[in-house]
Amino acid sequence: MLCNSLNMGQFALDTEGRVRIWDATLETLTGLAASDVLGTSRHREAFGRDGGPSLADLFLAGDLDDACESFGAANVANLPLNSEWVAIGECQRAGEAPRLMMMHVSSDSAGTGVVQTSWCLERVRSLALAHGSVDTGMRTLAEHVPGGVALMQDDAILLANQTFCTMFGYSSPEEIVNMSPTGMLAEDERNQHIRIIRNLLREKREGARFQWTGIDKQGRKLWFEARPTPVEWNGRPAVISYVQDVTEYKQREEYIEHERRELRAENDRLRSSIDYRIRLGNIIGKSNKMQEVFEMIQRAGASDACTIIYGETGTGKELVAHAIHDMGPHAKGPFVPVNCGAIPDELFESEFFGHRKGAFTGAHADKQGLLDKARGGTLFLDELGEISLSAQAKLLRALGSGEYTAVGDTSATRAEFRVVAATNRNLRDMVYEGGFRQDLFYRINVIPITLPPLRERKEDIPFLVEHILAKLSHPQRLPSKDLARLLEHDWPGNVRELQNVLERYVAFGRLEVWSSRGVRSGMEHGEDDAMPAPEFATGEGLRETLERFEKQIIAQTLEKYRWNRSHTAAALGLPRKTLFRKMKKLGIS
Repeated sequence: MLCNSLNMGQFALDTEGRVRIWDATLETLTGLAASDVLGTSRHREAFGRDGGPSLADLFLAGDLDDACESFGAANVANLPLNSEWVAIGECQRAGEAPRLMMMHVSSDSAGTGVVQTSWCLERVRSLALAHGSVDTGMRTLAEHVPGGVALMQDDAILLANQTFCTMFGYSSPEEIVNMSPTGMLAEDERNQHIRIIRNLLREKREGARFQWTGIDKQGRKLWFEARPTPVEWNGRPAVISYVQDVTEYKQREEYIEHERRELRAENDRLRSSIDYRIRLGNIIGKSNKMQEVFEMIQRAGASDACTIIYGETGTGKELVAHAIHDMGPHAKGPFVPVNCGAIPDELFESEFFGHRKGAFTGAHADKQGLLDKARGGTLFLDELGEISLSAQAKLLRALGSGEYTAVGDTSATRAEFRVVAATNRNLRDMVYEGGFRQDLFYRINVIPITLPPLRERKEDIPFLVEHILAKLSHPQRLPSKDLARLLEHDWPGNVRELQNVLERYVAFGRLEVWSSRGVRSGMEHGEDDAMPAPEFATGEGLRETLERFEKQIIAQTLEKYRWNRSHTAAALGLPRKTLFRKMKKLGIS
């Protein structure tokens, strides 16, 4: 009865991944006859995503990371002693919509392969209570579902597993039978929940993931994600919901936002009491945006928390990472930069954790891993957004515990180091799209620093030019007309492009910048288009000359746009407030 009511089917694989048992229920569920499947790997057609490995294949390979990546980390549970896995997945049958299944896999009793048992969740009718009576086998099944599970009908909970009850502060499933699930939500979210459930029951499709604010038994707030699925119970519509507690992540996110607000407030206080700086380490900038970056660097340097630097290519992310390292408690240790995007998946463990001699073909000697090289210092993970989900899982474990095991070793190694990461991608969007692990995001995104592109801080260009030319041992100043050309350019390659332009200028004596139309240089423009070229007064310093030059540029641009300040600000690449402030400072009216 139990098997029939659930559409419970079973198959077994040998150690080579070939089917040796395929029961009659699976013949019905999948449309694949046992005679066609036995001795083959055709079980993957029904239970593998896009014909890939099934849960049983991944269990046979011992690859839990791939199972989490294939089925979703929230849908896979590793039961005690690594002896069995449970997952939520799909069963495919040609010409039909996939069925939602719960899958259990373990080694067979003889140790000659693995056995996968699958239950059709669309048919789990006896997950519900019928007038207070629950089938014991079905309650056991509910307890094996990863995360929390509850069956609801007519806004009443008919059955829930222990994980669900514990999440909401109840000691046993019996306590919440017949309770309203809507009543367990924050008051301002209840109407939305009712609308979503009604739509699911009307459309009879599996729901997306929804995030809710809940209220537990003691009245405390918690956050959870739920994925509701419509089913039938006793011939009437009901909903099974799979629930995951995300309170820790939400609290961490709120804490980060609170810290960000505090840092911003502290920034404002610092700005009112200190003069603007032009340089911090090897980072140059007087603009408001760079002053904010300087404050964040100092705050990050004083902490040992994980820091991530966001910014376009060429904005100087590694310079910022170096500055944080130099200011921090690990300054005397090594600074180890890693280009994550250049390390293939198959070499990830060997590169990061090291390997022992003889661990694999070609391992002729012990190799020190990057984590070990960073011991007592800073590990800089550049291009963090480029690593795969499986590599992210391995990295997360090492960062979380501080321990790792070299390839071919049997004992774990512990290393203390600071982690600074960088990326030109939006990791939060990647989390929502499934391309970046949420738990790793929260581990890394403790102190975020965003670097502005050069086009948004053009007032820093004269200082950058002076700094770069000094590093290139170029004794002469850049002519004013050439500096004007640099201020006109949009700099898609940011500071790195500026450095390249100036290196070529020193080498060839000619200023050339690339635009969307090709090469452009000051030599190719007529005098009518050129910015003013002020004369340098005897004894006048760089600051005075730049201020005078800046005043001339702003005044000429205002004249060009007939004193329309919005058009002038746009032409100069400045916010309107910044233009107004500069006009007041320079006495332009």
